[in-house]
Amino acid sequence: MPGPSKTSCLICGSEEIGLRYRITRFDIVECGPCGQIFLDPLPSEEEIQELFKSLYTSGEGSVPELKDYYRFCFEDEPGNPLVEQFEAWLDIIERVKAPGRLLDVGCGTGLFLAVARRRGWEPFGIDESVEATDHARQHFGLDPWLGEFESLADRGESFDLVTGWDVIEHSRSPANLVRAARQCLAPGGLVSFSTPNQRSILDLVGGAMYRLTGGRLTAPLEKFYIEQHFLYFTPDSLRDCLALGGLEVVQLEQELTDLRRLTLHPLVRLGLQSMFLAGKLLGRENRLFVIARAA
Repeated sequence: MPGPSKTSCLICGSEEIGLRYRITRFDIVECGPCGQIFLDPLPSEEEIQELFKSLYTSGEGSVPELKDYYRFCFEDEPGNPLVEQFEAWLDIIERVKAPGRLLDVGCGTGLFLAVARRRGWEPFGIDESVEATDHARQHFGLDPWLGEFESLADRGESFDLVTGWDVIEHSRSPANLVRAARQCLAPGGLVSFSTPNQRSILDLVGGAMYRLTGGRLTAPLEKFYIEQHFLYFTPDSLRDCLALGGLEVVQLEQELTDLRRLTLHPLVRLGLQSMFLAGKLLGRENRLFVIARAA
């Protein structure tokens, strides 16, 4: 692994950090002891707040393909691919857990909570985005908390299910986030997360191009490694992070991004569809879905 970095691992705290890729805005680094992959340096909190404000309002960000990604967060209607994804995740969860009190961490616009409420769950949510939580209140009639999740864990609330859809990769202290989720669980409760899969076809192809060109071709990697995702988990590193927070995995699945949510040229869409098919055949899907319980 290339030379040492001055940063430390966001999971285990080790300073044995090596360079994996060097792209335009930051390095992609890997922890020697635990194998966790993350960005270095991390964007500031102010930069991330402004980015999400822009994504929820105009869709503007550093990756043009994500311009329409967040517009699916606003309406609970048939044919919405994000609603279909939420329904599919709840189908899996409800095979092992009947509806009860549900806390969605990073609830955003409240769309998932609205879907879950239709299915009999009692919905609660928390998010740091004023713009998103305003929509949850005004459009869905929800009453989410505004603020950091870890502060909620100290209030003594308990839930039968704690979810975090595309949340853990945004955390500057993911093990603490997992501990807080565990602290909120009622007896027999479950935690469920989704997150990008670092061990994906996107990294496999982009990494090969990077190495073949001596690090000059970074564009494919820059579509996958983006400033809003601090951490990139593999199935093994996600299990390890959950274990540090006191959770054991019940079920872990690999999934593919629904391309209907991306703004793509038809030829690019066709290329990604072919790549995703290869990823499925190789077991290199680009997303992870996990259900865990208290260890």
